[in-house]
Amino acid sequence: MTPSYKNSIRESIESGAFLYTLEHVPELLTRKEQGLQELAREAKGVARDDRVRGVNIGDRVKSMDSCSTVMCGRVAAEASGKMPLLHLAGKDRTPEEAAKVFTQAHSYGLNTFLIVSGDRILEKTRPGRPRYNDSIIGIKQARELVRDAFIAAAVSPFKYREEELLNQYLKFVKKINAGADYVITNVGWDMRKFQELIWYRNARNLDTPIVANLLLPRPGWAKAINAGRLPGVHMSDDLYKKMSEELQQGVWEEASFNRLALSILRVKRMGYAGVQLSGVDTYEQLTSVIDRVDYLETKLISNDDLIAAWDEAHRLGDGRMVDFAPSDPIYLFGEDEAPQPGSLNGPPVLDGANASSPERRKYHAMHFIHEHAFKKKSIGAKVLAPLMRAIDSTTLGRRWLFKLEHAVKKSTLGCDACGFCRIQYLAYTCPETCPKGLANGPCAGTDENVCEFKDRECIHNRKYRIAKSVGRLKDLETVYVPPVPTATRGTSSWVNEYTDRVPRVETFGDQTIVTGNGRDRQPQQSREKEAQSNSYSAAR
Repeated sequence: MTPSYKNSIRESIESGAFLYTLEHVPELLTRKEQGLQELAREAKGVARDDRVRGVNIGDRVKSMDSCSTVMCGRVAAEASGKMPLLHLAGKDRTPEEAAKVFTQAHSYGLNTFLIVSGDRILEKTRPGRPRYNDSIIGIKQARELVRDAFIAAAVSPFKYREEELLNQYLKFVKKINAGADYVITNVGWDMRKFQELIWYRNARNLDTPIVANLLLPRPGWAKAINAGRLPGVHMSDDLYKKMSEELQQGVWEEASFNRLALSILRVKRMGYAGVQLSGVDTYEQLTSVIDRVDYLETKLISNDDLIAAWDEAHRLGDGRMVDFAPSDPIYLFGEDEAPQPGSLNGPPVLDGANASSPERRKYHAMHFIHEHAFKKKSIGAKVLAPLMRAIDSTTLGRRWLFKLEHAVKKSTLGCDACGFCRIQYLAYTCPETCPKGLANGPCAGTDENVCEFKDRECIHNRKYRIAKSVGRLKDLETVYVPPVPTATRGTSSWVNEYTDRVPRVETFGDQTIVTGNGRDRQPQQSREKEAQSNSYSAAR
């Protein structure tokens, strides 16, 4: 019989009670038994404390050779009696492999997940290019495979350039459209960005609960994060300087716990549904943090009192206040300029980044070719479809056609011969040029618009600029691009397109269903009207 556990995490999110969970980072397989024993011991503390709603369990954090999140989830559930939150990272997982993890978890009575694409793979585990299961695909899989799944998604508002920031908010809405029940932020310290996310959610008339991820860093971690070695996480020079001053004064630990408690209280008063605390490793540490927050809540009654305490905790030795952002940052809203709920009926169209002339020319040329040669019922498709099928019917013809297509598309698009060309849904940007192959939007690993792999601009930035310039930003929230089938890799996408061998692309909500060979379009006049209604200048 499948075991049943109390889902206190779900109860907390749905009731509005402030959520605390205990984080567990799975040990390496070489320390499997010790790690599981430690987890069971900490989870027994969670069992006794109604304030702690469960254990949240990382996935492939220390290494690809870590204990599985499902294995750890079973131990945590049995020891605590409470449903754990299983992180599921898409890194080094095909969609089929991710589906097996969901199915396995479900068989053990585990149905609560945080689904992320995952960070860069540092250890090669198989031949060929590493694969990532996009978080959007993972959310849809969990919804389809796990009965009564309760799903968290991730978002990072801690981006300070237009493209990477708006890309996060576009994918934030897309994850909600895909079926996320609540959202957890990436790690950050910038309270203006925490506030920005809540205001953006409200301006879009969404009610999805959001949990803040806060980090209690050790001195070595802080140095590494400040140096940019934790992908997508920004620690300003000022904040690192403040922490260094505290370390030199011998007050690091007390100051760090005070900073964390003040951060929790601030996000709680902003309207966050709870916190996920990284770097708080034990039940004893967690209860100490909760007790401190409870004390501060009785002491700092007004928001003015809280802000004064926050400012005092972040005053540098030279008298300046810590600046949490890099130079010339972008914020969607002024510091005290909360937008009206429902004031944005779509993605905001900011004054700022736009597609370059070459990017626009390429888009229009590629769109013309698609509309007249590949779209169903077009004259080109009527001529080319039977021709392609005839060529594909022979081994020699199939091989020749594949080589021709790859030569043409490699030079113009960076094609990786996936056999399922999705460029028409992505502003004619090939998702295979993303090192993770993400088609439904970026990961959170960018820094100053640069890819986590440090060798290119994030390809989703170009897609964003083009979509913005041609009035198609809404597509980046609504169009769901399914995974590439294993069977199509190394085959001609031209033939696959004409012979309906590609998966169905669709849009979420009330939008038009999208098929492999084209889709109905919202009238240009309507798109321009919507864009104008959401146009404004961001704060800096």
